[in-house]
Amino acid sequence: MSEALYIEMPARKKGSPRPLWQRLIPLWALLLLLAAGVLWWLAQGRVASERAMLDAMVHVVAPEFSAPVEAFYVKEGDRVRRGQPLLRMNARAYQGRLGEAGREAAALRGMAGPPTMEETAARLKAAQDAEQDMVRRLAQARNEEDVKQQLRQERVATHVRLQLHLRSIDSQGGERSIGKSRYAEASQAEAQARRHMEQAKVEFEEASRMRAAMEQELGRIRQEMLRFKQMASQQRYAPVPSRAQATPPVVVDANLYAPVDSRVLRVLGVAGQPAQRGEALVLLLPEGASVTENYWVQAYFMGEGADFIQPGQPCRVELEDGQNLRGVVQDVLAPQALPTGQQGAQGVKSADGAAKPAMYVPVRISVDPGANPLPAPGTSARCVVMTRSILGFYGF
Repeated sequence: MSEALYIEMPARKKGSPRPLWQRLIPLWALLLLLAAGVLWWLAQGRVASERAMLDAMVHVVAPEFSAPVEAFYVKEGDRVRRGQPLLRMNARAYQGRLGEAGREAAALRGMAGPPTMEETAARLKAAQDAEQDMVRRLAQARNEEDVKQQLRQERVATHVRLQLHLRSIDSQGGERSIGKSRYAEASQAEAQARRHMEQAKVEFEEASRMRAAMEQELGRIRQEMLRFKQMASQQRYAPVPSRAQATPPVVVDANLYAPVDSRVLRVLGVAGQPAQRGEALVLLLPEGASVTENYWVQAYFMGEGADFIQPGQPCRVELEDGQNLRGVVQDVLAPQALPTGQQGAQGVKSADGAAKPAMYVPVRISVDPGANPLPAPGTSARCVVMTRSILGFYGF
């Protein structure tokens, strides 16, 4: 008897497994695609400005008295520290006038001398009479103020009553309900009551100011009375000085100093030429720690993207010289037209065909200058605000 024949299939040879990085290629591709999509989405949220200009708080150095300029210690572009002298004025004539005025005042005091007991008593008596008269006038002023206040309240109540009556007529149909003549009478009565109310308010305010002025004058008179009483008390025991005290010499500082750490932007004066009081001689641009508070970019944005600009968003500032700075949006103002001198040919035509100025969104952007000095205010710039972020990441 034949035996069963079993046929076995040959075993399949197992190949070597693929490396892990090859098996993760689809995952890496998905992550790269997701990162590219995120970066693209962030890039779509960048809004570029239509117009932008660097601005700053310029410090003006001006003299407090009119005098010629002797010399300037600085020139344009120099860096100065706070308290450093910038220029020297020729203050000899001004100092001479101050000294002459002081000597004249001392001479007048010496000629007059201190008041005697009789003069002090006469002044005290005059002050007491003035106090009594002012007290009487103040009582009349207070009474007048009370009357004006009561009249104002009555006029206000009358106007409110007539105004409510007119509104009631308007709610019921106006002229059609009561007739044209009666409606005109009601309107005229309301207008006349309004005029009377405004006049009463003006009269009350005037009476109040008069009363306050009299109270202030009464306080001054009483202080003068107290001074005369103290003077009379001191004269009883204090000897009269034989001569007036010498007036100390007047010393005028002829130098003008820098108020903050800054850089000299302009030197407007000329050595040897006279300068008037308050005339700008040196313009300073702040530097150092205060530059972030005194420098900013005034940018104007337009379009739908301007609606997404908010304070705190980062910004890239591109200057004319190719310098790129970092900035942060500080304030977003209401839409308005460009200031005079920056308006271009852009405009919006209205329904009647007349051209109207285009409306821009003004944005104030703080600037981080870094190590390089900032250019002068008025330099044109371009600002790009990043309006989209993911957990604080705005893109590159």
